[in-house]
Amino acid sequence: MKRLLAFVLALALVLGLGMVSQTGAAETEKTRFSATFLQQVWHGDPNDMEILKALADAANVEVEWQIYANATWSEKKQLVLSGDDLPDVFYMNALNATDVIQYSAQGALIDLTDLIPQYCPRLTDIFEEMPNYKAVCVDQDTGRIFKVARAAERSVQYTGAVDYINSDWLAKFDLAMPTTLEEYEKALRIMVDGDANGNGQADEIGYSFFGNLDKWNQAYTYSNFFGAFGQVFDASYVIKNQSGELVFIANTEEYKNALNWLHHMVEEGLFDVEGLTSIDQTSLNAKGNADTPVLCSFSAFDETFVIPAERYDSYDVIAQLAGPEGERHNLWNAVSNGNINGNQFVMTVAASGKEAAIMNWLDCHFDPEMSIQLFLGPIGTTLERTESGMLDYIPTPEGLSYSEFRYGNCPVHVPCVIHAADWGKTIQVMEEDVNKLSIAQEYYTPYADQSNLFERWNSAETDYLANEGQDLRSYCNQMHAKWIVEGGIDEEWDSYCERLEKLGWEQYLAVYQSMYDRTSAK
Repeated sequence: MKRLLAFVLALALVLGLGMVSQTGAAETEKTRFSATFLQQVWHGDPNDMEILKALADAANVEVEWQIYANATWSEKKQLVLSGDDLPDVFYMNALNATDVIQYSAQGALIDLTDLIPQYCPRLTDIFEEMPNYKAVCVDQDTGRIFKVARAAERSVQYTGAVDYINSDWLAKFDLAMPTTLEEYEKALRIMVDGDANGNGQADEIGYSFFGNLDKWNQAYTYSNFFGAFGQVFDASYVIKNQSGELVFIANTEEYKNALNWLHHMVEEGLFDVEGLTSIDQTSLNAKGNADTPVLCSFSAFDETFVIPAERYDSYDVIAQLAGPEGERHNLWNAVSNGNINGNQFVMTVAASGKEAAIMNWLDCHFDPEMSIQLFLGPIGTTLERTESGMLDYIPTPEGLSYSEFRYGNCPVHVPCVIHAADWGKTIQVMEEDVNKLSIAQEYYTPYADQSNLFERWNSAETDYLANEGQDLRSYCNQMHAKWIVEGGIDEEWDSYCERLEKLGWEQYLAVYQSMYDRTSAK
């Protein structure tokens, strides 16, 4: 009975795509190819995902999934690239922009430029409709296409981290919502020292996050605290300030003062340094889901990614805090480009002879309802069609977070297009987006006058950043973490700045300026 039900569900998915394959995949022997699957914390097994089965059936292919934990992929990637058994497709951002430039130049990747108009009618139309999306896919040097990105246009992606504090505990100690760094530190001190959770143990954690500089995810970090000292933070060490100028921040007084304060918080036992070395959000999530609440405060894209539903009402948003001089600046997250980004599909030379089948499979991603289901989950499982014809969300089952429910049933980080106009018309706006945008508009947008940069490098810039630029950034990362944990920034600052001079920080900034000038002019 279970097998029959699975078959019926799969058949319904395929039929629901409106015969998604436009290139006439017939009932012939299926082409088999391999593709990487980078499994995030909440992801299910791709072999069990009905939407991926439906996608394969629509294209008349079989996909051999090579599954890797996203958190450890960067360490394993080089072994895969240097081995003799490349996958046919690097999928889900398995290669970064630097990898694509390097390995396309070496002839390891298949040029998609002429294959797209030949085998991908949907993608071809999308490129014509969305030149900004096509520009993300095009190589900055050659004008050729070696990668295909994702475009799930969401205004919420321009927002950064949200800072939360346990408001139940604020009330317990008769404390007001903090508005300055001083008030924030005082509140955490009282919660930690006062056994806020009432279990008689010293297990309260003042502030926690995920902020590994080598695996930087702006949405879960302590970066908002930097804005209280005059400059926001990005792990590239380059920002655009409120005057529109690019600034290398790692040798500024504002940066120094922020790190000094963060170390002070470490000395006070209020800053959870484990977040500096965590490989992903798993550790933060475990603390947020502990049987007894322990987090006084944390940062996240949205609280739903860290704590269980029964604790949502216990935490409130902290607005951008003011620093010692009254400074309040917040980061405008330009890196996401509104979620038009990534290297979601790259085909290697291992796929030679299978190009037509794989490109047909790629094009099936861009059927409008298929794109939605790849990003949000399958109709009948995570989505349902309302009487108006709009797709809406099926309530999350008890015992699961929305992320577990969604990622358990779809890959999310794959080639797809959901236009900005589709939200509220074809698909209901995501509840987390409504919530996050309202939070941003009330608490952060008024101060979001500085930004990071949306990066699109050419080969010369990429080569510099992979060598001399990486040496400088690695040194900055090393000292950044050291000074937060161990202190000593005042004593070592002058020699540190001299080292940055020798490593060429001005050239580093000039390379960023060159990239910014070229890409912003398009």
